[in-house]
Amino acid sequence: MEPGAPRNSGPKHLPTQLPARNQILVLTKLPRAGRVKTRLVGTLSASEAAQLHRACLQDTLRMVETCGDAERWLLLAAGSGNARQFAHRLGLGRHWRVGTQGRGSLGDRLARAFRRGFREGAERIVAVGSDSPWMGVERLRAAFRALVDADVVLGPAADGGYYLVGTRRFLPELFEGIPWGSERVLAATLRALRRCGASWLLLPRDFDLDRPADLRRAERLLLARPELCPALRDWFARWRSARSSLR
Repeated sequence: MEPGAPRNSGPKHLPTQLPARNQILVLTKLPRAGRVKTRLVGTLSASEAAQLHRACLQDTLRMVETCGDAERWLLLAAGSGNARQFAHRLGLGRHWRVGTQGRGSLGDRLARAFRRGFREGAERIVAVGSDSPWMGVERLRAAFRALVDADVVLGPAADGGYYLVGTRRFLPELFEGIPWGSERVLAATLRALRRCGASWLLLPRDFDLDRPADLRRAERLLLARPELCPALRDWFARWRSARSSLR
């Protein structure tokens, strides 16, 4: 395979345990009404949107917990308050490291987290948000597996961004000059990788839960596969029940 050529997975062998020099970063916000899932407000109340965000985060953390012997980071957006107290309320164990993302664009925050991880001795780092909790632990493992062959792994999102990014070395170019928040994020990232000569692999395309259409798609997915996201499944059940009681 030529450098940069995309494919859906890495080597077929998948170890049960991942080396300790792997890091998984979960970048998210506190579930505060009016601060999260704002594109869904209107379809949902601000309080419902915050509860939805919390459910997605709980399922994401549960998924990461099962990913084997990797160092886990929960990184909260700046201004989120006491990160350690929030982690305690979520029931995270001491094997989690908790911190804040710092200021700046998403690119600034990702670059800061990846730079720190590689300085600490990580060999492979994968970062996710909390908007695609149904991706599953096998997708996470496939991301680390892909980094055996490639410098970068990306999970393309239906909105033109990505739901996962991982690298095996620090590549500042990956996070510079990207139109964050637009449908051009993935395309701009791939152009940056071509310019710096880095190789990459692509995971299967997926979607983020950001808009009303995503809400309907996620509900259909969990009706078919309720085991994927128990917290989100329960949120949908409560939401539907509350809506029915208002009729």
